[in-house]
Amino acid sequence: GDVRIGPFDYNLYANSQLENIAEINHLPLKTVGNASVLVSDVGKAEDASQIQSSIVRVDGQPSVYLPVLKQGGSTISVVNGIKNAVSHLLDIPAQLVTKVVFDQSVFVKDAIQNLVLIGIIGLTLTAGLILMFFSSLRATFGVLLSVPLSVLAAFIALSLTGNTVNAMILGGLALAFPRLINNCVVVLESIFRHLEMGESPEVAAEKGGNEVALPVLAATLCTAVVFFPVTFLYGVSKFLFSALAIAVVLSLFASYFVALTVVPLFCARYLKPRPAGAETAAKEKLSVANRFQNWFNHLYQRFLRGYERLLDWSLGRPLATVVVLMGLCLLGFGLYPFVGVSYFPKTDPGQFIINVKAPSGTRLEETEALVEQVEAVIKDEVPTNELDVVVSNIGVTPGFSSIYTSNSAQHTATVQVSLKPGHRLSSFDYMRRIRRRIRKSLPQLSVYFQSGGLVDAIINLGFPAPIDIQISGSNLEQAHQTAMELARQARTLPGVSDVLVPQDIDYPALQLNVDRLHAGELGLTSKEVVQNVITALTSDMMIAPSYWVDPKSGNDYLLTVQYPE
Repeated sequence: GDVRIGPFDYNLYANSQLENIAEINHLPLKTVGNASVLVSDVGKAEDASQIQSSIVRVDGQPSVYLPVLKQGGSTISVVNGIKNAVSHLLDIPAQLVTKVVFDQSVFVKDAIQNLVLIGIIGLTLTAGLILMFFSSLRATFGVLLSVPLSVLAAFIALSLTGNTVNAMILGGLALAFPRLINNCVVVLESIFRHLEMGESPEVAAEKGGNEVALPVLAATLCTAVVFFPVTFLYGVSKFLFSALAIAVVLSLFASYFVALTVVPLFCARYLKPRPAGAETAAKEKLSVANRFQNWFNHLYQRFLRGYERLLDWSLGRPLATVVVLMGLCLLGFGLYPFVGVSYFPKTDPGQFIINVKAPSGTRLEETEALVEQVEAVIKDEVPTNELDVVVSNIGVTPGFSSIYTSNSAQHTATVQVSLKPGHRLSSFDYMRRIRRRIRKSLPQLSVYFQSGGLVDAIINLGFPAPIDIQISGSNLEQAHQTAMELARQARTLPGVSDVLVPQDIDYPALQLNVDRLHAGELGLTSKEVVQNVITALTSDMMIAPSYWVDPKSGNDYLLTVQYPE
């Protein structure tokens, strides 16, 4: 408040906020007569830490691990923003080293690089084919120009429909690349045919485009309608393949628009007329390009004559042709049982996760010692030049952060292993080797391996395994016994590598019985007894949280009471 004294108005401040930690020691807890019991009489106030219930190790070094989850937005933008923020931290100790150890944007960046690589290879091969068939650098440039225009138009349409660039979108564009090129090549071939008939580039572009407009549209619609059944999918399948279908359909229609507008316009403006005697004149020059063109045309004509003979033979024997084709189809279906079946192709994410469970009730320090042995096995099996980082998250911290970890208590741990790019063996090979070593040298541990990849996380709907069996019932012990029996039977099935029952019902415990009669004689309630036991063992943070605000930094700190460890 304020007070008016004389000609001035004064603000009033109380000393309820302590300036430093040392002043806490002089706080009176109880006063009887003229004697006071201070905090320093029964304990001491110091800048300490709460009782440790979890440990994080990064390459064996004790660390603080901060997972960041994305909600909407672009993965690459979020990751780049986090890296930029981490690299510009202020007022931190010199010995504090910050590092982004796991980066999910790598998968998206790899998909972009693969798309660019596929595009470059496709455009290079297309340019070579167009040069061989048409012997025109300008026509080749026209086709190469149409592909990025089609992709750009598809990106604009994706942005307008609220989609983001992700792995499935990029996969759809990679799948549509051949069709993008095909539409332009078909239109270009029609225009060249009219040029060779002696027509001007303007007339050839108009007639050539009009002649193939309907066939190219029909081919585009046939390809696009194949993806229509995707609209009937549900669950994770619809989530995955809808994005792929959207990318393919939008890029196809963009390609159709470019093929019938940009390509004819380019040909009418930049292609030169081809008089009837041009071919003869070209042969007389006998340049290297013309010699290669003549050689290629000679081989192509031989191929056409061979195809004509095969076609004549097939048309002359329709029954035999049908029987041979049906036999080849049946042979293909006969090979189906020998081909493996999976919901989604296996990809090598370059990392994997090991869920570790020690015997129930194992102390945090003992679990850390066991995890250290697991880390030694990993470093022994994975060469140093291929191992990037090993992050071990041991135990769990009580509070909201526990919902973001698969650990359930001090006897559980999660070990994340990241491999360097270009590793010689796949992640699954290293997983098999490490699994075999751990089962042999550390039989007391239960381990479960996950690929840790973005694709598997989506396919599994966030669950750690592709097959998740949930058992519920009013009898917890019977439900757990049923789960253990199912796990035992599942381990005997061929192809099953790991089976994990994450819940434990055999955690050791001590029963605390309060004699309410004797407690009442001492003026205590059972609640007060339990609260004092909790304070003695794990501090009073959970039952009576209090805070002290540092006036210098403005940061608030938990002010707890706990017994010396």
